[in-house]
Amino acid sequence: MAMEGRPGNTPPGTPPAAPTPAIEPGRNGRTAIPAEGAPRRRFSRAVLVPVAIVVLAAVAFFGYRYWYNSTHFVYTDNAQIAGSIIQVGALNAGQVAAVLTDVGQHVQQGQVVARVTVPEPVAATASGSPKLGISNVANQTVDVTSPLTGVVVARLADPGSTVAPGQAIIAVVDPANLFVTANVNETDVDRIQVGEPVDVTVDSLATTLSGRVEAITPASSASFSLIPQQNASGNYTKVQQVVPVKIAVDYGNLPLIVGSSVEVNIHVR
Repeated sequence: MAMEGRPGNTPPGTPPAAPTPAIEPGRNGRTAIPAEGAPRRRFSRAVLVPVAIVVLAAVAFFGYRYWYNSTHFVYTDNAQIAGSIIQVGALNAGQVAAVLTDVGQHVQQGQVVARVTVPEPVAATASGSPKLGISNVANQTVDVTSPLTGVVVARLADPGSTVAPGQAIIAVVDPANLFVTANVNETDVDRIQVGEPVDVTVDSLATTLSGRVEAITPASSASFSLIPQQNASGNYTKVQQVVPVKIAVDYGNLPLIVGSSVEVNIHVR
């Protein structure tokens, strides 16, 4: 009778044992055991190396782009479409009899845009000074004409309103003489010169137009505020100022909106 545990005496029905992997001697006589994590490490390296290359390439690209833009351009989004808005009114005090135009309409130079009834002496006070009034005679009405050809951007009075001498009844702007006012940080003004090209992106049109620097205002925007900042107190905090830069824009017949926002990129040398 065969004894259990000896090689070659496996009881009937027992599945054969799996072959034992060959173990080869390693360096210095030590036994080398096969590493099960080697394929996983090779897979990780195959994935991480390309990812690292892509990340480094992206960092290099955006870093170069940032350096190039900061070196060759002065950018600001603190800019608006501007124009010379002319206030049109009568030189005499009186009552508005009619307003013959409205917002958005075109007017020609010399066109009658309103009529004002001017009061005349109708009686005398006890002290002898004249008392003014409106007697609705034809010679009391004066015409208000537009001093330029343009578009009405505001209607500031209606028939029946009382106006003082020179008080505006409408406001007119010439659509052919619009420009951009860009407020540039004071630290970048020394890099800008008159005549340099400018890329102007108009938000309302979603388009980029070409332009050029026309003038650099020799005063900061804060200098024109109604209440200028006083720095004589002991709790002064330095605030970076902005300087208005006038930019001429080649817009052709595009309908620019006065006061709308734009972004400018000034090409500096």
